Amino acid sequence: MRVRQARPEDVPSLVALFQELDRMQADWRVFTPRPGFYDEVGAKYREAMNNPDAVVLVAEDDEGPDGEVVGMAYGEARVPSRFSDERALELSGVVVRAGFRGRGVGRELVAEAARFASEREIDWVELKTFAPNRGAMEFWEELGFEARVIQLTAPTRALLDSLVER
Repeated sequence: MRVRQARPEDVPSLVALFQELDRMQADWRVFTPRPGFYDEVGAKYREAMNNPDAVVLVAEDDEGPDGEVVGMAYGEARVPSRFSDERALELSGVVVRAGFRGRGVGRELVAEAARFASEREIDWVELKTFAPNRGAMEFWEELGFEARVIQLTAPTRALLDSLVER
């Protein structure tokens, strides 16, 4: 397994992996992707490849034909709090293709993202994941991530119905 910075020719593989991630998250998703969203994802990754505060990583299967892309991660330096100027590397789009999970691919992607953050003197790495996704939660917690902010959602109609009933 080899992790490297993505190149423009990797974008179709990145979008395909992002679509796989989207399918895996369908049961937990709150908001439905808009039409044309995957085209936007491809453009975002292309743009990020030229941004010194962003990293697009791919994991290649060095045992397969032509270094098949089997995993990816995207990270962007941001200031996540209105109360501080501290930056964090926000990880998103971390996905490993089915059949390659459990082999350390995700760990290697996260390690490379952490190296990227460290080189830029960024002290925090953050991410968002769906709490019902126990597999992802266990993975992130094993790496040392802890829940700090919880996003709660409720369907507007159900909320109004429950409030009117009281």
